[in-house]
Amino acid sequence: MVRKVVTRSGRSIRGYFPSRKMRAMVPWESTLERDAILLLEFSREVVRYKAQPTRTTFSMNGANKYCIPDFEAEFTDGLISHIEVKPAKKLEKPEIAERYAAIKKHYDEKTDIWYQILTERELRKKTRLKNLRRLAYHLPKIHDEQDLLDAMQQLVLLPARTVGGATFVLGDMKIVLRLLAAGYISCNLDTPITITTEITYQFPGRQP
Repeated sequence: MVRKVVTRSGRSIRGYFPSRKMRAMVPWESTLERDAILLLEFSREVVRYKAQPTRTTFSMNGANKYCIPDFEAEFTDGLISHIEVKPAKKLEKPEIAERYAAIKKHYDEKTDIWYQILTERELRKKTRLKNLRRLAYHLPKIHDEQDLLDAMQQLVLLPARTVGGATFVLGDMKIVLRLLAAGYISCNLDTPITITTEITYQFPGRQP
């Protein structure tokens, strides 16, 4: 992390997210960044991520300037992405749009890193965000690993194809949500999670 992000100064809401994927507390400086962390945390395509990974120098109007992306993410295919999180309204300002166009040009021409800007339009899709927040609430602690493995073993013995079926096997929907949050099973997060939601097993070698 390049700079200290969580301070007592300023009026913005700041905090830390207890990431199970990263086994660390990940800092955020706005609620929009917090929602970006939820997407990174629960995306099956994201292997790892971190906040404010590096300071990058770019050229704009003949002068050298620098930026610190909000996040870096590594995907399952090896792709690295630097992510800027900004309100869409802010990007409408000509001077801001010019700055980020120059940053993107630098990344496109000088690096192999995919530079992207995420706004509330991508991060706050109502159903998906509701599901992500629900999973965050049920995110297991690291020391709960054996309980998760035991639950998965039950699903290996009595395979279930839906959230409702898994709930019947395990006796509690909260356990199913914890497995979803931990990435042992997955589902379509763009539709509401209900008892009819189909699940896919991610437990290596244990697909029923």
